[in-house]
Amino acid sequence: MTVLVRTAGVALLGLTVVSCGGGGVGRDDAAILDVFRVFFQAFEDGDEAQLAGLLNDDCVDPEQIAKSAIQSYLERGLDGNSYDVTGATVRDLTEDSAEAIPEGIVRFEDGESPLADEDSEYARLVKVDGEWKLADCNIFF
Repeated sequence: MTVLVRTAGVALLGLTVVSCGGGGVGRDDAAILDVFRVFFQAFEDGDEAQLAGLLNDDCVDPEQIAKSAIQSYLERGLDGNSYDVTGATVRDLTEDSAEAIPEGIVRFEDGESPLADEDSEYARLVKVDGEWKLADCNIFF
């Protein structure tokens, strides 16, 4: 698979993670960073349950959403990728919502690339029962 195809797949993954412009430091920032770490780890591991657990309670059939997302990820040949999430830029943080974008590197067979760039959109997150979740139920590739 060419670098261009892998990079396009990674960029698409980044857009799905960050589907919707920053930040402070604190417990919420650390918890939001953990959402991104778990998100990418779920794809690396093919762990549908872990991915489904990141979706907010308003999502209909989170298990099926996660299964479809991981299946699409594998069909695109991205299963050899590894992710090093080193940070997150958080903006518009309130008690129960935020927007954030992951920072770090994705490594693939032919090289590496940043997880996000200046064209990436911020992910919307909501806090449900004290736990940060992805607000967008659409995780497509």
